[in-house]
Amino acid sequence: MNTLNQHKLYLLGSDEKISELSNKESAVILAVSDSHGRPEILKTILKEFGPKADALVFCGDGIEDLNKILNEDFIPPVVALVHGNGDENTMKLIVNKAYYISSEIKVPAAVNFNAAGTNILVTHGHMFGVYYGTAGLENHAKETGASLVFYGHSHIADISEQSGFTFINPGSCSLPRQGLPPSFAVIKTAGSKRPECTFYEIKVSLSEGFKFVPFSPALRHW
Repeated sequence: MNTLNQHKLYLLGSDEKISELSNKESAVILAVSDSHGRPEILKTILKEFGPKADALVFCGDGIEDLNKILNEDFIPPVVALVHGNGDENTMKLIVNKAYYISSEIKVPAAVNFNAAGTNILVTHGHMFGVYYGTAGLENHAKETGASLVFYGHSHIADISEQSGFTFINPGSCSLPRQGLPPSFAVIKTAGSKRPECTFYEIKVSLSEGFKFVPFSPALRHW
């Protein structure tokens, strides 16, 4: 990652990289959520997919897991992170394992930013009743002008469209629910075009270690 400065939009990244992200013809976003004390899973995902992404979206409940690896060179140049119901709303950045730097950043409940002409809202979801649907998210998206919404909290990977809005929950990378596997998502945005989303199942074996396999969450609910 080029810089750990916090932008006025609460993003982590330099002004230059945040501006570049907004002005790209298309952008790749890596979305992860709900690591719940498993930084090694986050690290493995980011080693594989971070270098290919223009931005990382972390939807909460595990910001300290992310903090432990933010100084690694495989972190995308722009990071949007929000606090979950299990997180603090501030965080002291760790620059290496030996010590903390004095800079304390704010971890907001929601973040808005632009990627390749697409206005994006990121939130954990616990404040918007996501267990009961996306109506609360839709209302907030209307207020902020976002058309693409990322959220977590339910631990259920899902993508849905409603009234011109796209809602994406990458699922939990450590503690999934409803029979779904641990997961995350990679999304391609390009202005007003429909976002392209691929969900990845996280598989672990003694012989092969971590494997990431595309899957459809709609086919795995039960």
